[in-house]
Amino acid sequence: MEYLFRIHDLSFVRSWKVTRRIMRIYNTLSRSIEEIVPIESGKIKMYSCGPTVYRYIHIGNLRTFTMADWIRRDFEYRGLEVLHVKNITDVGHMRQEAVDRGEDKILAQARKEGKTSLEIAQFYTEAFHDDEAKLNILPASIFPRATQHIPEMIAIIAGLLAKGIAYEVNGYIYYDIKRFPGYGKLSGNQLENMLAGVREGVDTDRHNPEDFPLWKPAEEGREMAWDSPWGRGFPGWHIECSAMSIKYL
Repeated sequence: MEYLFRIHDLSFVRSWKVTRRIMRIYNTLSRSIEEIVPIESGKIKMYSCGPTVYRYIHIGNLRTFTMADWIRRDFEYRGLEVLHVKNITDVGHMRQEAVDRGEDKILAQARKEGKTSLEIAQFYTEAFHDDEAKLNILPASIFPRATQHIPEMIAIIAGLLAKGIAYEVNGYIYYDIKRFPGYGKLSGNQLENMLAGVREGVDTDRHNPEDFPLWKPAEEGREMAWDSPWGRGFPGWHIECSAMSIKYL
């Protein structure tokens, strides 16, 4: 087919060869379609969400993983070298007293199956890899685990505290959203239009109802907990991907 185009329309072939190397994608931050321009010529680094490993992945998860795979394959088709990072969330995020409400899913599943949290995380991580292979999803270049990046998370939190962007209350470290002028720009949420306390009531320890925890104190006997400058505890969801994406991208 390319041979025929060369005979009948050389300008088309030249144009096709150029545009083949450019991807245009919707940028949620700018609300516009933009060309992907690699920071480093010929190379793309991408980070996509992996699973929280407390059960088998479902079709909704697979849609996310498949979409990331399509994007990666498109980059590679265009001749770009791709570094693909896909996280494994293998640590629960709620205190023990919240387990009964089903919020710490790894701990709850460990209780249900009579296993440790680490055993649950390892089993469902392996199941996730098996399921991706069955769907012919290319394995990521790196599968960082949240539990293996606690020092990086602690370092970021300490930096935010030093800058006054985060604050400590009773062993909890919260991110102060009012210190980030661009908060809500990506999601489109406007703070003045958000309702506080709809799900669980208002936490009076927080400076703002929307402030989110970066670190939480561990209750007695908690399996997955780490020492930190603020006592023994564990990370919140928001800091995990931040730490891993900064490290590998």
